[in-house]
Amino acid sequence: MILLVQNDAEYEVDLRTMISAFFLGEKIRAVRPEEVASYGKYMFSEFKLMITALYDDNQYYQETYDGPVHIVEEGKKDDSGQSGDKSDQAPRLVTTRLRLEEKGHVLYSAYVYGDYKDRARYRNKLKRAIYRLLSEYTGRTLPWGSLTGMRPTKIASSALAKGKTRDEIIEYYQYTYDASETKGALATDVAIREKDIMDTVDPVTDYCLYIGIPFCPTRCLYCSFAAYPLIEYASRVDDYLEALKQELQYISFLNRNRNLVAIYIGGGTPTSLTDKQMDDLITHIEESFDMNSLREFTIEAGRPDSITKEKLEVMKKHGVDRISINPQTMNAETLRTIGRAHSPADIKWAMNEARKVGFKNINMDIIAGLPDENLDSMRYTLDEIKSMAPESLTVHSLAIKRTAHLNERFGQFKDIINHDMNDMLGLVDERAKAAQLYPYYLYRQKNIAGNLENVGYAKKGYECIYNIFIMEERLDTFAAGAGAITRLLNIENGITTRVDRVENVKNIEEYISRIDEMIERKSQGFENVLKA
Repeated sequence: MILLVQNDAEYEVDLRTMISAFFLGEKIRAVRPEEVASYGKYMFSEFKLMITALYDDNQYYQETYDGPVHIVEEGKKDDSGQSGDKSDQAPRLVTTRLRLEEKGHVLYSAYVYGDYKDRARYRNKLKRAIYRLLSEYTGRTLPWGSLTGMRPTKIASSALAKGKTRDEIIEYYQYTYDASETKGALATDVAIREKDIMDTVDPVTDYCLYIGIPFCPTRCLYCSFAAYPLIEYASRVDDYLEALKQELQYISFLNRNRNLVAIYIGGGTPTSLTDKQMDDLITHIEESFDMNSLREFTIEAGRPDSITKEKLEVMKKHGVDRISINPQTMNAETLRTIGRAHSPADIKWAMNEARKVGFKNINMDIIAGLPDENLDSMRYTLDEIKSMAPESLTVHSLAIKRTAHLNERFGQFKDIINHDMNDMLGLVDERAKAAQLYPYYLYRQKNIAGNLENVGYAKKGYECIYNIFIMEERLDTFAAGAGAITRLLNIENGITTRVDRVENVKNIEEYISRIDEMIERKSQGFENVLKA
């Protein structure tokens, strides 16, 4: 456990995120300084480290570093030749002192200059300071440096809009966040590719639709989605679909004067439905929505053990033009570990059947960092996927999600999880580009080791436009189903200034019984955006 001591909780989330990036799965306890004073020696033995963040408007320190962050290894001289607690220079206002202690010994301190109450300006300084302090302690650097947050490409997108060049943007990532040149280039190249697609839609007249099917054959070890085992909920599927149809009908009414450009049916596992249930649902979608402006219709076929020839034929008959078949890994032992009921041979069978039915745009998902996997495991998975030649490949970095079974059983798997997945991601990038698959969207999740990323690669012309629009918050996304989240944009002068989230309940029984309330939530959310 790590003890975080702070006299102001304003930046607690930022500090926690940075600490977790270096110490995946380690519990963090946040306390105030006065609480620490009451701890006995026996209490401190519980903590691996103690990190202190003290903010003070009236604190001065003799500055010996020309920059916003100054890290001192206790008892040693700094770069100026002066010891960490002496200087002949004039004192400068310091508003934060960070300190890292191990077993009662202070090992490093970091000093951050500026007005800590000015969050917009100060936040990055503080994050860079805690990043450098932890980097000094661990002897590790992180590929994204101090940059956190779900959408690192937004920085590049904003810079492109201001006329910055690719090289200037990459340098900005390096200078401002200590990010590597590789990650700066990745974010910039994705932003460039996204821009070409985002410029083809109008956020006023166009929108996307997400439909959630929260059923799965089994629950995977790493999953935190609202997903329910079909064996327990099979009797409720038809009632769920009837409620879902009501919600879809209302979404269609709200958007009767707009253009639906992308549909994404996700889960869970949508192919948990029978072929008859799927046929009925898609028929309802076609009858409810004007499909004339539709550019993309995606269904996550997902798990090979849920796919049949009949389901593939139903999807193809209704004009579904993009599906995902997601192996996660091609290593049989790992599939058993993570709770998948299919084999590598099943994955190849599903791909072959989808090709025979006529699907020409298939995505495959894989995960870097699964238990007991390493670079050789990833190399084998990529060798196997190469023979199936998907049009797009999405690689996820393993995230330890709060509600996942993996988090509950983390102690069991901690020692067999490769916490440094960056080499795996680098191999994916190399192999994807060799197959003429190029990065087109990028996002991150909480609790990924090393603050790494998820990346979608696709052949040119096969990018999933839904993924781009939702990640870059370019279009309204109306979402139906248990746990689905509608995202409504507030736009001023062509720029998204705020995103309003309208959430559905996650529980299936509550979703069915409270469907009128889910519809009313959307009505109110839509009305609020119109008034803004």
